[in-house]
Amino acid sequence: MKTGKKVLTALLAAGLSFAMLTGVNPGKVEAAAKKYPALLKINDYYVLYTAPKAPYVDANYRTMIPLRSISELMGAKVSYDAKARTAAIEKDSVTVKFTIGSKSISVNGVAGSMDTVPVMEQNSMFIPVSVLAGRLGIVSKWDQSNQLYTLTGETLMQTDMIKYSLEDIEQGPFTSPPGKIISDDAFRPVSYTFDPEKGSFTVKAKNITGKDVSEGAADVAAYILYDDQLIQFPAQKRERPAVRKDGTIEVTVKTETPSTPAYLLVKGRLLDRSGN
Repeated sequence: MKTGKKVLTALLAAGLSFAMLTGVNPGKVEAAAKKYPALLKINDYYVLYTAPKAPYVDANYRTMIPLRSISELMGAKVSYDAKARTAAIEKDSVTVKFTIGSKSISVNGVAGSMDTVPVMEQNSMFIPVSVLAGRLGIVSKWDQSNQLYTLTGETLMQTDMIKYSLEDIEQGPFTSPPGKIISDDAFRPVSYTFDPEKGSFTVKAKNITGKDVSEGAADVAAYILYDDQLIQFPAQKRERPAVRKDGTIEVTVKTETPSTPAYLLVKGRLLDRSGN
């Protein structure tokens, strides 16, 4: 049994309730509530937050993600040379090297260049995910109208943290959705907001099914993965209002643990509640 499973199982047995949470670090003081866009999707998961900072678009219109996410979400082997300020990312026999502040790039020892530069943000190196995906041969797509970058592949989101600790546990009686899942891509997260004074978080998602969704069928499910291997699941019993075609749904919740979030992953699912 994985460490994350042990921790989560113990908390479930103790009766701890799990709620939906966006990924801004609650220990970080913000001056006011701030809205963040949804910019990245990997397979069925929308990645709204990655510690220590949410994905963002730089001045050269490249989506940037922290180096740690590449190993933990994409399954690549990552190393960082602090003296040279260079990161080496290896996946499927391809090694890509990035250097902070440099447009130069190396792929299996062959030099190349890109139109932006990796940067250091909050003591973490941020990499242009589209450049990396292209060099590693990962299937990707940029949705200009929705400003969303999508990565797909059988080897993505397959680390123990995702495949075993998250997906296996979700089949349990405390965490499985209350109905048959018809679609994992029925609601697209548009943005999320953190209110530091209230300790509350709001995720806004759009109905992209092309039709009205009846009450109880909308399941915007958020999963928080923590540095200490704890996973916070969305509460099974929560309001699921009807959503009009092309309409939006907003869910606001309060934090329930002092642990620091590492990731916020969201699935915008559609449920069959006909038997309920």
